[in-house]
Amino acid sequence: MFSNGRKTIGVFAENTSNEFQYRLCDGMIHRAVELGYNIAIFSAYGSHEPSYLFRKGELQLYQLPAYEDLDGVILVLDTVDNIDTVNHVLNLVNTRCKCPIVSMRMTIPDHNNILVDGNTCMEELIRHFIEFHHAKKICFMTGPVTHLDAVSRLECFKRLMREYDLPIGDHSIFYGDFWKNCGSVACDHFLSDDEKPDAIICANDYMAVSLTSELIRRGYRIPEDILIGGYDGLDYAVAFSPSITTETVPFYEMGWDAVDLIHAQQGQKKIVPKNYFHKAALQLGESCGCMKHYDTNLIALRWKQYEDLEKASHRAVAFSFMASRLAEEQNVEGISDILSYYLQFFDHLRDYAICLNSDMTIDTKLTSYTDTMELRAGVKDLSSLGHVNIPFPRKELLPPEMTGPEPQAWYFIHLHFLDFNLGYEALRFSEDHPAGMCDFQYDVSISNKIHETLALAKMEKVIKELEDSSLHDSLTGLYNRGGFNRFGGQLFESNVDLNKPVFVAVIDMDGLKKINDQYGHIEGDYALKRTASAISKCCSDRYIFARTGGDEFYVIGQGISEEDGSACMLQIEQELESFNESGTKEYKIHVSTGFYLDVPGPRDHLDNYIKVADRFMYHNKLENKKRRGESLR
Repeated sequence: MFSNGRKTIGVFAENTSNEFQYRLCDGMIHRAVELGYNIAIFSAYGSHEPSYLFRKGELQLYQLPAYEDLDGVILVLDTVDNIDTVNHVLNLVNTRCKCPIVSMRMTIPDHNNILVDGNTCMEELIRHFIEFHHAKKICFMTGPVTHLDAVSRLECFKRLMREYDLPIGDHSIFYGDFWKNCGSVACDHFLSDDEKPDAIICANDYMAVSLTSELIRRGYRIPEDILIGGYDGLDYAVAFSPSITTETVPFYEMGWDAVDLIHAQQGQKKIVPKNYFHKAALQLGESCGCMKHYDTNLIALRWKQYEDLEKASHRAVAFSFMASRLAEEQNVEGISDILSYYLQFFDHLRDYAICLNSDMTIDTKLTSYTDTMELRAGVKDLSSLGHVNIPFPRKELLPPEMTGPEPQAWYFIHLHFLDFNLGYEALRFSEDHPAGMCDFQYDVSISNKIHETLALAKMEKVIKELEDSSLHDSLTGLYNRGGFNRFGGQLFESNVDLNKPVFVAVIDMDGLKKINDQYGHIEGDYALKRTASAISKCCSDRYIFARTGGDEFYVIGQGISEEDGSACMLQIEQELESFNESGTKEYKIHVSTGFYLDVPGPRDHLDNYIKVADRFMYHNKLENKKRRGESLR
C-alpha cells in the first residue's frame, strides 16, 4: 500500500473527529510513524442519518482496503452504532486479513483486546461522591441497554450502592443514548420523586454535560444543589462550565499500545489472544465542588475550547460559501480549483486528494469501487497539483504523486450520494498534529457536487441526443429537413453578406416505389441508405447534404464552381452505377439530379434556389427515363 514498500496498519472507526477517536488516532499515528509503519484510517460518519440509502452508502467504505495486504488492523468498533455494520467489518477482517488484529474497548474473541475494566472503571468516582461528599441518594444515567459499556458501568454502580448499603429507587436509573439528546427526559425521570437526588453520575461525559445544562436551565445550582459526575475525561466536559468531575480514560496511550502490540506480533505464526487493561483515573472538576474555576489548567483549556468553537464557526460559514461557489461549477476540474482555497479551514492539513471511480457516469450507478481509481484533485504540501487525472490501482490507495518514501498517515473518507459510490477523499495532517478533524458538511457538499456534475453531463448528453434526433434522419444518419434548413440556411445567409455564389442541388431516387413493391420495404430502406452513402462519399467538407423527403436529398455548398458541382453530381451517379454493376442486388439504384448556382442577393431565399434546382432535376428525370426506356408516368 502507498507504493513505498512500508508495512501498513489499517484502522476502522466512525466519527474520528470526536474527541475519543481523535486522541486514540493521535496515539496510533505517533507510534506507527515512529516505528516506520504507514497507517490508513478508514473513517465513516455512521448511521445517524435516517435514510436507508445513505446508511447503505456509508457501508461501502469498508470495501476500499485490500485487506490481504494489511500488516495489522486496529478495530474501534465501539464507535459504530449499527450492529450490522460491526458484524460486516468483523466478517471482512476475520475472513480476509492475515495479520495481527487489535480491538479497542470491545472484547472480540480470538484477538488481542485493549480495554478499560468496566467493572471497576467508575469505582473511584462513585466512592469519591459517597465517601468525600457523603451523597446518599445517587442516580445513574447509563447508555443503551444493549451496549456492553453501558451494562458494565451500570453494574459497577449497582455493586457499589449495595456495598455502601444505599438504596436504588424506581427513578434512580435512566437509560440514555451516550450522546446529548436525553438531558431533558433524564431530568424529568430523576426529579419525579419528592426528594431531589444528592448526585447524578453519568456513564459518559456527553450525557453529563447534557444533563447539567438542563438542570441549570431549570434553576438548579451545580454542585450546590446536585453533584454531577461523568466518564471519559473529554476536554469537551472539562472545559464546560461547571467543569465535569469525571473518570479520565488514557485514549492516547491506548492507541500507542495498540500499535506496539501489532509491531510485537510481526512474523509470529501463532498469536495467543490476550486482554490488556488500562485504568481510568479520577479527574476532579467543579461539578462536585472539588476544583475552583480559577484553576490555571482549566482556564487554558476553556480558552482552547473557545478558540476551537470560533474556528468551527468560521469553518461552517466558509463551507457554506464553498457550497455556493460549487453550485457555479460544471465539472470536476472546476471543483478542484475551489477546494484548493477552502482546505485552509482544516487545521494542520498538509496533503489532500479526491480519488474517483474510473470511467464513471450517472448511467452506470456504482455500489462499489473500481479496481482502478483516478486522482482528480490533489494538494501536496499545501500546494495544488492543478487539474489532474492520474489513474492508479485501488489497492495502493493513492498514486505515488501524493505519497513519499517516509511513513504515511492518511484518513480515508467515503464519497457517496445516497448509495451511489463516487470514490473517496484522503487527508494527511502535519507531523506536529497528525490526527486531524474531518468535516461532515464539507464531505456532503463535495459528494453532492460530484454527483451533480455527473447528472449535468448526462443531461447535456440527452439534450445533444435529442437535438441530434430532431436534426438527423434516423434511417440514413444524414441531416433531415430540419437540419438542412438550420445549417444550410445559415450557410446561405452567410453568403448573402459575403457576396459569394451558393451551389444548391436536388437529388431524387428513380424507381424507389418499384423496389418497395417488388422486393419489400427492407430493400427499399437499403436502397435509400446506399444512395445516402454515395452522396456522403462524393460530397466533400464544402457541402451540407440531407435527406429531406421519402426519396429526395438536398445538397448545398459554398465556394463551388459550376464545373465542381456538376462533377460532384456525376460522381454520385457513377458511384451508384458501380454498385449496380456489382450485381449485389437484383434491382438497380438510379438517381436524377439538378442544381442551381448563383450569388444570393438580400431578397433571395434558400427555398427559391431549391425550386430552381428541383425544376432542373425533374427535367433530367424525364430524360433519364427516356434513356432507360421507362414509362414517363
